[in-house]
Amino acid sequence: MEGGEGKIKNKTLKNLKREEKKKMRKTFLTIGLILLSIAFVYGNADAVSGQCSNCHTMHNSQNGTNMTYNNADAPNDFLLRGDCLGCHGQNTSSNIVSLGNVPQVLHKDTTDLAGGNFAYITGDKTRATADASTAGHNVTDLGVADSNLTSGPPGDENTTGITTNLTCAGTMGCHGNRGTAGSMAAIKGAHHANDAVLKFPTVNLAGQGTTVGTSYRFLLGVKGGEDTDWQATSSATDHNEYFGATGTGQESTKTTDPSGTMSGLCAECHGGFHGSADIGGTGSPWQRHPTDISLPGTGTEYAAYTTYSTEAPVARTAITDVSGIVTPTGSTDDIVMCLSCHRAHASPNQDMLRWSYAGMSAGTTGASAGTGCFTCHTTKDGN
Repeated sequence: MEGGEGKIKNKTLKNLKREEKKKMRKTFLTIGLILLSIAFVYGNADAVSGQCSNCHTMHNSQNGTNMTYNNADAPNDFLLRGDCLGCHGQNTSSNIVSLGNVPQVLHKDTTDLAGGNFAYITGDKTRATADASTAGHNVTDLGVADSNLTSGPPGDENTTGITTNLTCAGTMGCHGNRGTAGSMAAIKGAHHANDAVLKFPTVNLAGQGTTVGTSYRFLLGVKGGEDTDWQATSSATDHNEYFGATGTGQESTKTTDPSGTMSGLCAECHGGFHGSADIGGTGSPWQRHPTDISLPGTGTEYAAYTTYSTEAPVARTAITDVSGIVTPTGSTDDIVMCLSCHRAHASPNQDMLRWSYAGMSAGTTGASAGTGCFTCHTTKDGN
């Protein structure tokens, strides 16, 4: 009996050891899966998230109702519930729609996002010095034609071949792959891309610009640092960071600027406002306002611009995190760019300016002192 009991005990011990090994394997497997899921989540943390049905519809029909955001009968490409403006231009009272935090470029909120607001073109928001033709980029989706410019963009020099209406993205637009026809095809897949290289505090310029999804605001080839709320809130230390370079800019070639700067993108259509021709310089009077130059430093009026201004932002040659410091040197950083003065989409002022040019008066001590042009030209007002 004792021998039999010993055998039973040995078998029991072996069984216990087997069970322990199984439990350990399961534990390690569970831990591994958890770590893998964490890595997956963080590796894709910046891609769009939420229910697929927020953006996609299989048949554009549910209970006899269209599923498109504008209630259109026709379905959209890629099973989407809206095109560019269908999702980002819902014209509500909010600048960010809470359907997965969708930034709006056409809305009635009192605060505009960094790119401005197409509502100044449509008239849904009150204009200051502009009209429907001068407030901003009259993309064809808005249905409001530009009555002034009928043969191409200003500064085009007739070299780009742009003779059709401006679109949000694609060959005739700004966003997406500008070598691809059609707005939707031009941004295909970008919303699902991992764009961590664009996010503070670990912006990685070297990893940007090769795809639409890794380009600043889906502007293929453009680099920068993206504010997480699109500047719905903003301050000297809460804003986008724009990539810039010192040089003569990109002439009007309708090709992607290899430098990856914001001004280089603008120059693809407005090349006549860039480049070295007819620009003048510091040795003689400027003949037109420069872009892609570093703010001059010591001994100049610009030296007093030391705290970043979201009213007149500057670009940087190096970006890792957001910064509220401006250090004019005249050679390396804090660069004047197109968006230092203009909004990208539209503004209440003529020529989509960030402020009313007509409201700038040299020597003033009034409300405009220290604002607008005087943010950089600090000695030209009366303060």
